[in-house]
Amino acid sequence: MTDQKTALNRRDFLRASAIAATGLAAIACAPAATQAPAAEPTKAAAAEEPTKAPEAPAPAPTPTTQVQQYGKADKETVMWTGLGGADGATFQTMLGMYTDKNAGTAVRSETYGWDTLYQKLPTAVAAGTPPDMTIFHETEIEQFTRQGLLAPLDDILYSSGQIPVDDFNAPVIGAVTVDGKKMCVPWDNHGWLAYVNTKVIKDAGLDPENLPKNGAEFIEWAQKVTVDEAGKHPNEDGFNPDKVKVYALHSSWFRFTMPSTWRQFGLGIISDDKKKSQIGSDAAINAIQYWYDLMYKYHVVPPAIPGVAGAYDWYKTNSLAIMWDGSWSLGFFKDNPDVEKITIGKPLNSLAPDGKVANKIGIHTMSIPAGVKDDGIKRAASLMKWLSDNSEFWATSGQVPARLTAQKSQTVQDIWSTKAAAAAFSTVGIPDVGHKAYTEIQQTWEAAVSAALAKTTPVKESLIEGDKQVQAILDRP
Repeated sequence: MTDQKTALNRRDFLRASAIAATGLAAIACAPAATQAPAAEPTKAAAAEEPTKAPEAPAPAPTPTTQVQQYGKADKETVMWTGLGGADGATFQTMLGMYTDKNAGTAVRSETYGWDTLYQKLPTAVAAGTPPDMTIFHETEIEQFTRQGLLAPLDDILYSSGQIPVDDFNAPVIGAVTVDGKKMCVPWDNHGWLAYVNTKVIKDAGLDPENLPKNGAEFIEWAQKVTVDEAGKHPNEDGFNPDKVKVYALHSSWFRFTMPSTWRQFGLGIISDDKKKSQIGSDAAINAIQYWYDLMYKYHVVPPAIPGVAGAYDWYKTNSLAIMWDGSWSLGFFKDNPDVEKITIGKPLNSLAPDGKVANKIGIHTMSIPAGVKDDGIKRAASLMKWLSDNSEFWATSGQVPARLTAQKSQTVQDIWSTKAAAAAFSTVGIPDVGHKAYTEIQQTWEAAVSAALAKTTPVKESLIEGDKQVQAILDRP
């Protein structure tokens, strides 16, 4: 393990967490998978410097609300979502299709960063000015339901059969059900997939179809793949960690990477009964220490510090062997067809000592906020049914439709990344445990992990203090 001697008291932790959370909020609103790709180099420049590592991108601007309007009608359906980037573009196309096919309808779509959306919705409901519908993740359903922010959908969509309950897996319907009431309509399953660059791996003399089976194997494998500008590997004399040309892996978006890793190490963020924080356990600390060592001891993963290029930037220049990133990354590959040709999709490779394979998955869900008037409910229900019925098209964004009939369709099976994601999610996908304070819990563990991996605070102390804070949240009445 890397030597870490710095002491951490509660005041230091809170200060470090505040610093980490500042950067984290920007990442959370625009993870690597949803950032616009950087401009491609010219052919001449690419020929002149074919092995140059990507430059760190400029700091992202503060996220702003994106508003799009479709169709014409006396009253429009107002919809709030956090769907941005490549999958957001597909979603906006669908809204245009909806208004084109349904004369006399109009939609106003407002896109926010997810964290902004989760803060804005309670305020709007309390003020009596909610949107007609929203799209958010299944992990917030219990929290929003307990806060009285959502209208049950049984009598609106399910009882009439407009949304067929038997066209979803039981766990998916269970994820949107609170106290026997179905609060949302599941739209997709989404999460991390391992995008494997076959060229980079073959160039290292390795087999891209035979990835390392556990954490120890990965370190040995990663040292063979990672190389600096002088052709040195991390376990060779003279290797320069400040001049790495090819990395083995990238930590990408912590919100999916770290829960996926924890699941591989045999635990979740909180226990299944929602009573116990688990991020201060030995297994959780070992998991984050493993990532720390990949970055700062073995130098096979870029350090998680400001100014380091994102996963997309490394991958698109053949400077990354494996990219853990979202099922929504299909848009990135469409924009980079050369790298798409040499990429295959696989379940996440295991980093755990025992080789356990697992990854976090999520569900985008559609809901109607509490307080929406009858005419708004009618408009929202119409749009929600149409989006659910046309989820095959949504699959072109890379997301796996929640509807089973759509998953089995040839359209979905013909999309290489969606097919791979569907197979992976059905076998090793595990959602986070929901909680009425899920967002607060998420922000707390993210700050602790971010502070640890940015070397602001030692790993063990940061996770233990974060664990205390999560436990305090769970212990509230």
